[in-house]
Amino acid sequence: MYPNTLDQWWSHLSQAASGVLNAAILVGCLTLLIHHRDLRGALKRAAPKSLRFNLIALAFDTVLVLAPLTYLAAVTQQFLRAQGLVLLDGAPLAQLPPVVVVLVAVFFGDFIAYFRHRLEHSRLLWPSHVMHHSDTDLNWTSVYRFHPINRLTTVIIDYGVLVALGFPPYAIALNGLVRHYYGMFVHMNVPWTFGPLGWLFVSPAMHRWHHVLEGEGVGSNFGSVLAVFDRLFGTHYLPGPCDKPLGVTDVDNDSIVRQLALPFTRAAAFVAERVRPSASGQVRA
Repeated sequence: MYPNTLDQWWSHLSQAASGVLNAAILVGCLTLLIHHRDLRGALKRAAPKSLRFNLIALAFDTVLVLAPLTYLAAVTQQFLRAQGLVLLDGAPLAQLPPVVVVLVAVFFGDFIAYFRHRLEHSRLLWPSHVMHHSDTDLNWTSVYRFHPINRLTTVIIDYGVLVALGFPPYAIALNGLVRHYYGMFVHMNVPWTFGPLGWLFVSPAMHRWHHVLEGEGVGSNFGSVLAVFDRLFGTHYLPGPCDKPLGVTDVDNDSIVRQLALPFTRAAAFVAERVRPSASGQVRA
């Protein structure tokens, strides 16, 4: 009835490795095309200094979250449908051409992700999201730089809502592919703003402003594919190409061990603070 766990795990590991290799070839060719007059600079951009950190983060994600979650997602979807908990039965979507269904899934997926991303910048989820923002050399591999907890909440929210809305599996899967590869593109170290198209789509320059260390770009540009939600909800910021310092100040930007532990150390500190007796001898509520 349910997929074999080990088979799913191995399949996901293989897909992750294949995905990174294919992406590296694609980005390498694109980088050489853009910077063909500066081969040394092209190689530096194609293999950035944060590459090792980002690939280690991907390995943790794949082993601890993505592979097991593939099995869990299949079980959850079957359970929701069996219990009648899917909000929409998907019948209206079934009447549409598959291409239209995928485009609608990407639109709704980006709408969901916009608010999920804003939630990740809240006090509750920031300790698990800060790893992604700690890359001071933002590049195409930064799309792999996520804490396992961050990846878990992203998948549960983004895909869970699409399942509940009745989108078919093929549309959910293709939405994931579009968002993944477009996310890789907007993390590239290029100054493109897209000109008039920047009103509709997130550009690399727009997303780079989201990663600035400090200044006006902080707290802006939460969209992943479409810029319309940032414009609609007042979080859009794109004065031009971004050349400001990137990263964060509240973590060690190069220590993956400390960043993996951060959500747990922050939670432990919060609990300790709450249970510490006050001056009157009472435990803080």
